[in-house]
Amino acid sequence: MLTQLLLLIVAIATGYQLFSLLCAWLFARWQSRELARPRADDATLRGVTVLKPLCGAVPETYDNLANTCRLDYPRLQIVFGVAAADDPAIAIVKRLQRDFAHVDVELVVSAERIGSNAKVSNLQNMLQRAKHDVLVIADGDIRAPRDYLRIIVPYLDDPRNGMVTCLYRGVATRTLANRVEALFINTDFGPMVTVARQVERMTYAFGATICVERATFERLGGFRAIADHLADDYQLGNMAVEAGYQVVLAPVVTETVLDLDSLTEVAAHQLRWARTYRICRPGGYLASVVTHSTLWATVYLLATGGSAAGLQVFAAALGIRLLAAGCIARWVLGVRRIWRDLWLVPLKDLFISSIWVAAFLGHTVRWGGTDFVVSPDGRMIPSLDPPADPEPVRNG
Repeated sequence: MLTQLLLLIVAIATGYQLFSLLCAWLFARWQSRELARPRADDATLRGVTVLKPLCGAVPETYDNLANTCRLDYPRLQIVFGVAAADDPAIAIVKRLQRDFAHVDVELVVSAERIGSNAKVSNLQNMLQRAKHDVLVIADGDIRAPRDYLRIIVPYLDDPRNGMVTCLYRGVATRTLANRVEALFINTDFGPMVTVARQVERMTYAFGATICVERATFERLGGFRAIADHLADDYQLGNMAVEAGYQVVLAPVVTETVLDLDSLTEVAAHQLRWARTYRICRPGGYLASVVTHSTLWATVYLLATGGSAAGLQVFAAALGIRLLAAGCIARWVLGVRRIWRDLWLVPLKDLFISSIWVAAFLGHTVRWGGTDFVVSPDGRMIPSLDPPADPEPVRNG
């Protein structure tokens, strides 16, 4: 009886992998059509202020930020912000101001806080220097195609669209830890978003890109409305939908350049992400374990004592999982070297399944050197207890 139940769960989990492949194919078809549409003339494009919050620096920081300075857009202002006067990112921004003298680049240094989310406080300080009516909020480790703004900004011309966001792929640098983190983004998060796009309305945004009219943003309450929230990007999208707007997933794919140096840091970051997901969408998070095909195929193999039938089911489930993961990462997200790292996917999958369980074992996260208890509504409350989970400070 147990093995039959496990076989059913394996079938459901594997069916999800096949369905994700179908959803990704539908997304890719739509993506191609959207990217082939004629681009707006320069005269019709509204001015854009890009807000880039920074905290610290890694070897890739200059190239990450220079990518923003190279964007092809007629009226562009870029505002970088840090909270501390000794932040090493300041020297990098000053170098950018010299190297890209033709670009309107500003730097804000302010420790003023409006809530427990340090990143949101940083953004609020930067907002005061914004010159244009369209705001693009993007993390400091995000790189984008040169025509990225030309693609996403025109979606705001439709008054029903209150916010535009983008998918992103993970780019690994230097370490095995980064490769594992990139696999999570490219083979779990990406497919999950393409599935969600087919089965539900977009009610959230991603920190990789949030594009919004300043007037709309102010009607939603601005940064002060999310100053204490952990999942600030999710909350912004949710607020837009509750106000009657649509959140649009644009066809362009950006990339996040990962800077985690150890598997311990990956585990801490994934745990923070998992607890955020569990708190923001408890029903969806609970149900998501059914999609862990590698976990259930492994459990089925063990339950059958490594029998021939168990091995066949395990091999079939794993093969479909790897095929779906590789195809989606390559053809939707544009990950060129995904096939090189596919052998890590089963180990990463089991690791993520353990993180899924750990997310239920506490409400504490560590972010920016501070421990917080996350309340049921997603707000961060400083914890008085000793740190439970180490969490590195990440750029942006």
